[in-house]
Amino acid sequence: MHDTSSGAGTAATTDRAVEGGTVVALLRAVAVLSLLGTLSQGLTAGMFLNGDVNSIDPHQVSAFVVEFLVIVQLVLAILVWRRNRRLKWPLPGAIAILVFTFVQAALGVEGSVAAHVTLGVTLSAMEMAMVLRSFQLRVAGPAATA
Repeated sequence: MHDTSSGAGTAATTDRAVEGGTVVALLRAVAVLSLLGTLSQGLTAGMFLNGDVNSIDPHQVSAFVVEFLVIVQLVLAILVWRRNRRLKWPLPGAIAILVFTFVQAALGVEGSVAAHVTLGVTLSAMEMAMVLRSFQLRVAGPAATA
């Protein structure tokens, strides 16, 4: 499997494996959980917009869970990047997701529904990209998985 090291996706690919298999595995797991949390946010938001006023509480609680997960995702992206400086996408991707997540929360608190929903869809796409990109990484052998 090839890894496109550039965030732009147009740079040359490389066959070089990344180091830090455990951290990469954790990044993958947290990215998946973060994506699922973001998608569940869309579900509860849709229920609320459909008239189910009781869905706002799970939506708010889930928001805190997603915020926690994107913070952990950023920490893991930093750790992956520190061991593999040639990878240009994990760190900026995780930073963008973190910033957009907190902007998203502020828009929700402010009641800016149109922007909140639009940014929620954008975040779902960004999280999906993080999941897909993290699973494209080829991890080095057992000696370098720590």
